[in-house]
Amino acid sequence: MKKVAIVDGFSSGKFMAKELYEKGCRLLHIASKSDLHSYYYKGFDYSIYKEHYVYYNIVDTVNFLKEQGVEFIIAGSESGVSLADKLNNHFELDYKNDFIKTSARRNKYEMIDTLRKYGIPAAEQGKFSDWHTAEQWIRTFGNFPIVLKPLESAGSDGVYICEDERSAKEAFYKILGKSNKLNLCNNHVLIQEFLKGTEYVVNMVSLNSNQLVTEVVKYKKRRLDTGSIIYDIDDIIDSSHPEYDVLVEYTKRVVLALGIFNGPSHAEVMLTPDGPKLVEIAARMDGILRPAIAKLTTGLGQISASAMSIAEPENFNKAIQAEDYTLINHSYNVCLINHRLGIFTANSFIEELKKLSSFYEVVFYVDEGDEIEITKDVFSQPGTVYLIHHDKDVIKQDYEKIRRIEESGGYLKNI
Repeated sequence: MKKVAIVDGFSSGKFMAKELYEKGCRLLHIASKSDLHSYYYKGFDYSIYKEHYVYYNIVDTVNFLKEQGVEFIIAGSESGVSLADKLNNHFELDYKNDFIKTSARRNKYEMIDTLRKYGIPAAEQGKFSDWHTAEQWIRTFGNFPIVLKPLESAGSDGVYICEDERSAKEAFYKILGKSNKLNLCNNHVLIQEFLKGTEYVVNMVSLNSNQLVTEVVKYKKRRLDTGSIIYDIDDIIDSSHPEYDVLVEYTKRVVLALGIFNGPSHAEVMLTPDGPKLVEIAARMDGILRPAIAKLTTGLGQISASAMSIAEPENFNKAIQAEDYTLINHSYNVCLINHRLGIFTANSFIEELKKLSSFYEVVFYVDEGDEIEITKDVFSQPGTVYLIHHDKDVIKQDYEKIRRIEESGGYLKNI
């Protein structure tokens, strides 16, 4: 029985935890903080863990894990990545990443800077703690739009695309000094070149520096009037897609340069006219994934592959040797976008979804009767609808129907 500690087993990490549990692993849960945002505890299952421990200091946590005889320490979500790295460095377990580059896997400035040192194509950038210096960089750079974001954050939290100096200054002060969704204070603001092109997600799982590609997904995002970014559609592509190979080969270089040798990686890559360039990468699983949906699309998926790399490494190595996935069905992950204030109610919306030929599942991040705000970032998107079908045109039509239902207030009662 393998003993696995999961740090912040939230988001898609809760599904990996369940698969590890079902494969006979003994699970321990470590919460990286006592005051983590309630968003992360949605759907968390305490029952599959033998122990639940809250981190206060490294010494006590190390002693706890020693007593438990831990063999693997992994991050279940973005908020757990840093602590998982620290604990792995202390125990010197085989299933770990390069601790020297732990900051570069979280800090988005260091991330891009590391790639440039390795000669890997990446965006122009600068980091700033005062507007005067930032303004000078913007004027010297001389190209709009530009992207402003925190050095460390999750999803599109605090990300703004700015078309001019005025909007850049507004975004700068919205970010600087504020706490983000990871409970980190934004002491600096990162300003980057806006990468023009088509954005993709490249998900992988590594074992001993060998990578298994689990999903390549075409992203569609929306830019709000405020400059904030929200998610629209995740559209998984087949390994025969003409852009697949160049995206995968680039991302493998990124993964190794940033010291991701074991476990999942979730990369956002812009395919520009000059080739792929990294938007950002995280040493954890893609948060929107669901294992049941992966079985109907790629047959495996990042969540199951991550669990396999720990519980069944022989099977994982066989999967690496096999050919890259072929899509069984097409899918869209449709991220809901709320357009007005109201009281959330699911029933009538679910009934409408059930009429769609490609509807598979809907996951809400709010509860019945909650007052919900207009969507302004990824954390205020009220849910995700998962569409699966062998005919891509059916999915496209159903997507349009969802947006029409949503715009008419399909899951709202008026306040």
